Amino acid sequence: MHCNKEYYKLVKVFTFSKYTSYLTAKKYVEEVMPWIPALSENISALGITYRELVTTIFSSDWAICTDERFVHRYATMCLQILSAHPTWVPQAMAAFVRWFTYGAREKEAAAAPMVHDHLHALIKGVYRTIPTCGTSLAAALVDACPFKAAKPNTQVLFVQNALRCLDYATGIRRQVLQLVLNHTIQIDVEVQVELEDLESESEEDEEDETEGAVEEGIFEFEEDTEDAKNSAANTNNESGDDSEAESGSDSDSDSDSGSGTDSEFGDSGDDLGKVNYNAKKIVAKLDAVMSTLFTWLEKNSQIDVAAGEVPESASQLFLTFLDLFNAIVLPTFKSRYTQFLLFFLCSRDPQYADVFLGTMMGNVGDPVRTLAQDKVSSVTKVAAASYLGSFVARAKFLTPKIVRSVVGVLIQWANAYLDWQEQMAKDNAAGQKQSNRPLYSQVLGGSSAPLQFTDFERHAVFYAVTQATLYMFCFRWRDLAEASGGGPLVETELDNLHWCHEVEGMQRIVFSKLNPLRACAPAVAQQFASVASQTNFMFCYAMLQQNRRSNNAETNTGSSVSGSQGDASSSSLMLSSSTHILRAGLDTFFPFDPMTLPISRQFIDPIYFEWKDVGSESTDNEESDDDEAGERDDGANDNEAGVVEQMVAMSISPIAPLSALPGGAF
Repeated sequence: MHCNKEYYKLVKVFTFSKYTSYLTAKKYVEEVMPWIPALSENISALGITYRELVTTIFSSDWAICTDERFVHRYATMCLQILSAHPTWVPQAMAAFVRWFTYGAREKEAAAAPMVHDHLHALIKGVYRTIPTCGTSLAAALVDACPFKAAKPNTQVLFVQNALRCLDYATGIRRQVLQLVLNHTIQIDVEVQVELEDLESESEEDEEDETEGAVEEGIFEFEEDTEDAKNSAANTNNESGDDSEAESGSDSDSDSDSGSGTDSEFGDSGDDLGKVNYNAKKIVAKLDAVMSTLFTWLEKNSQIDVAAGEVPESASQLFLTFLDLFNAIVLPTFKSRYTQFLLFFLCSRDPQYADVFLGTMMGNVGDPVRTLAQDKVSSVTKVAAASYLGSFVARAKFLTPKIVRSVVGVLIQWANAYLDWQEQMAKDNAAGQKQSNRPLYSQVLGGSSAPLQFTDFERHAVFYAVTQATLYMFCFRWRDLAEASGGGPLVETELDNLHWCHEVEGMQRIVFSKLNPLRACAPAVAQQFASVASQTNFMFCYAMLQQNRRSNNAETNTGSSVSGSQGDASSSSLMLSSSTHILRAGLDTFFPFDPMTLPISRQFIDPIYFEWKDVGSESTDNEESDDDEAGERDDGANDNEAGVVEQMVAMSISPIAPLSALPGGAF
């Protein structure tokens, strides 16, 4: 039959494309409807011999037809074919999934919900009839996933429909979430790439302006004068006014129109404006995808009102997401916002936060195990410590008990590490007293050393753990202390605070010979010294001054060596380079820095802990938070240029040096 003309006429009858066929959808229904009963009676014969006919049936644009009776019969025929011949499942799934982005064009938008309903009804029927088709469905989704350069509406439609598959195809939950998370983080990282290009373009201009200025970090330093703060506030206001003036000129972030681009970015060149414009488009795309994911997560992690708890399906979702976070997000340093998906999930149930914190602590590992004994790399350990510190600092939903517990565990870890280092120094000294080689205690930093020792590479995990502890203290010190009489803490009366026992041992860490204040991000070290001093917890400004003198001395020595040494100088510079890379990571990696995506932040703001200055009354802070929330809402529809500027100021790339970024304040 497949060799005669009648067969190919039948193939032509089922051939239909909305954009290329001469038929209308109504005419197509009239021509195909009589053939459906005939084919349904001969389903068993539709094997590999009739490939052209079967693939045409699957790939036809039948889903756009509005005749529900025809759509039901056509879908039933497809299901019968697949039930009788499961070998067609991969081709069928590929043909069905291609419709998931239907509606991206404006003229398709009205019919898109109907088309997607038709496709999901058929795929659901196939999955129930052939449970093993999940592998083919997952593979089809991977193949159909749009490129990261696709427009936001295309990305959103695909993500929405891929997640909708999980309503009935629960067996492929992990594969679908892995696909969506991978896709999201690729867009997320692309934002960082664009902003690094922006920084490199403007770096030369900024060098002249920032030369001799005090390096700024994520905190606002105590040395800043009121005039400087007022000046910064005025600058922000002006920037906000500019953004308002620009809004509307770029309402469609994916529009190819470049009107207003030159004026939007002031004195920057055309290339710089182009980079900034690209970054804005990617930010809008990331925001659209992430808000879609937040909406889905919110829907699927609802508390069971009758039972008064989160259902088992939500807990399984969280565990799957946590596992994917460990595999995909944790090793990705350039991720800016993808990690907030897990942050949001952790807020849905107190147990989720406990599990996440325990997992991150497990990644940090045992302080006395060497890398050779541990399966977790030092890079992962440092990242896990950074996530611990940033999560506890920013998660408003954590109780004081949990905050104290995490701080206590990290302090115990750091002290155990110091004990181990001191024991190793003693053991080494006992066996090397007669040797000409330096004792381990001298390498570690002996008592006779003029300056305390800092080895960024050797003790990377210790420094990351210590920085996480200091970072948490700066944000959550109120949860670590209470009034001396046991009453409520009054921030105007900080002279006689009673500190919880979990913070015992922090002073030993701060003033240890490993000198963590020198290794930590300067902004974190400076702000810790400020908060600790104002709360009378400890005083370490002298240590910071000593470290500054040490850094200046090493800089001068390095310049001298580079001018007088040959190969030795090159070797020293190589070692210095690796050290600076690690230092840059500690300086800039704060995973839960403020969420600035206009739509997605609506899910995060209610559960996000904002920075509060020491000494401010709680009532004042609440009013301030309300004012800030109002300002954020008012600016939600502003041009994305403001978002890009904030992201530059709050970079978390471990490669970009802190000095290249504008300072940001919490």
